[in-house]
Amino acid sequence: MTDLKGLVKPPFANYDVVVYFGAGLFCLPFFRRYVVVPGGIGIPEFLLSDKSSLASEIISVLSGFMFVYVAGHLIAYLASQFIEKTIDRFLGKVSTAIIVSAQADKTNRNKRLREFIRARVLKIREDRALTSSIIRGIFHFPNYIQYFIIYKFGIFGYLDTRLPKSVLEIAGARYTSDVDLGQRIATDVKWYKGLEYYVINRAPAAVSRMYNYLVIAGLFRSLSFVFLMSAWGVIINSLFWTFGWSAGLSSNKIYHGPFAGCFEWGVLSTLSVFCILAYMKFQRRYAEEAIFALAFSPECDGAARQLG
Repeated sequence: MTDLKGLVKPPFANYDVVVYFGAGLFCLPFFRRYVVVPGGIGIPEFLLSDKSSLASEIISVLSGFMFVYVAGHLIAYLASQFIEKTIDRFLGKVSTAIIVSAQADKTNRNKRLREFIRARVLKIREDRALTSSIIRGIFHFPNYIQYFIIYKFGIFGYLDTRLPKSVLEIAGARYTSDVDLGQRIATDVKWYKGLEYYVINRAPAAVSRMYNYLVIAGLFRSLSFVFLMSAWGVIINSLFWTFGWSAGLSSNKIYHGPFAGCFEWGVLSTLSVFCILAYMKFQRRYAEEAIFALAFSPECDGAARQLG
């Protein structure tokens, strides 16, 4: 029991510090540059009238921490809606991408993934998700150039699974016999959540590795949203100021002229796409770790049959 407690730690501390506090702090300079300064908004000081008192300083610090923490939660939620669900809609769940990647040879992997993406797009109307898909598609407009390059040249390495087909078959056999009796691992089956919950409850050694990937993926998801919103900030401010907004990645007025801010937009959108790819990579590794655990962990071997 002591060893088990050491392996399975409460998932709040690390995730809160890295994802919520980290993303909340990271967004502050971007919020200032693209919202506060252009809009002439005053920054709240979180202070009492008596600025020299100890109570005022304590309240200032605590209020600042709470502001950052709440901002991190808001960013994480919006990122789940506009980053994660967009990926799920147009690329499918990462668990499904793992199956496609594992079953395809390197010579035809890009072709298989392009076919998979096109099939997902064609299913939007069938799934009655047209309105939400259009909204999410518009939101990703600043990144379209990078998306086109990735799709055109087949830069799908972030979906290139480490799982050999044979390992996936072993995990599939255990899934059918122990996790969801009679069910199978396939692209048209909602199989992953059951597998994930099964592994979490039976393989604590794998859970600690999975959790590390989860934290990193959550951070990159939030950062991708911050960069994408900042790219929108460049576009909106440039249009509002009739293409005369200051370009560059600092508050210095480096250039005033037609299409100022294009370079800054390109940098921010590229960073957003990089973070999205990193998020997908670590989400893939999180899912792979669960599948590896089901295939090879002794704790997951025949557990359901033993209970029966």
